[in-house]
Amino acid sequence: MSETPASAGEGVLVAIQNAALGLYRPYDSEQATRFEAALEALAPNTRRAYGSALATWGRWAGLLGVHALTPSPFALRAYLRERAQNGAGISSLRLTVAALRKVQALVGVEPTANDQVVTDTISGLARQATTPRQAYALTAEALAVVTATACQPRVGRGGKLELPAQARRRGLVDIALCRVLSDAGLRRSEAAALTWDDVVRWDDGSGRLTVGRSKTDAEARTVYLTPASV
Repeated sequence: MSETPASAGEGVLVAIQNAALGLYRPYDSEQATRFEAALEALAPNTRRAYGSALATWGRWAGLLGVHALTPSPFALRAYLRERAQNGAGISSLRLTVAALRKVQALVGVEPTANDQVVTDTISGLARQATTPRQAYALTAEALAVVTATACQPRVGRGGKLELPAQARRRGLVDIALCRVLSDAGLRRSEAAALTWDDVVRWDDGSGRLTVGRSKTDAEARTVYLTPASV
């Protein structure tokens, strides 16, 4: 049998009450109606997620003797940090805070989950969970693979195989771009911004490339290209 909004609301509240030491707050009929109406406004999946998050929080609070409905912001911070260290994702931690804020607002108690300490803790954990992606330079091995395969005919967007002459023209451009990327250590955005005016070719076959300002270089810089790149 599917869970009704009223029973879902009771389940969420019980998850808190079971672990809330010293919580003996009476609930009159008006409070119960407000609580039930608010739970009805939530999607069933949200009600279940809130109930699960609060049950986990309630067990932790009960073990440590923390008031589960109105914990201090510092106790909630300790819980969030411990959960993060144990592998909980940032979305799960945000859900716990959102669920506790919802229940605190419905019951009308001090909104400790809204404290700036809790907000800053979530922000800090989210930042730690976001690992910057490292961009790796194009290796000589990878460049050799590009050079060996770039001129092979490919199937285009229209589903047709390139003619050998078309494949060679495109492949030579791909090889030149990859060699310039390798020689100059360019990002894709920097390579895409290049024009022929940025390149000077010398008699020995090598050349000079002027790279405009980027997010890491406030001034334009000059790099030198091998004959194979030019």
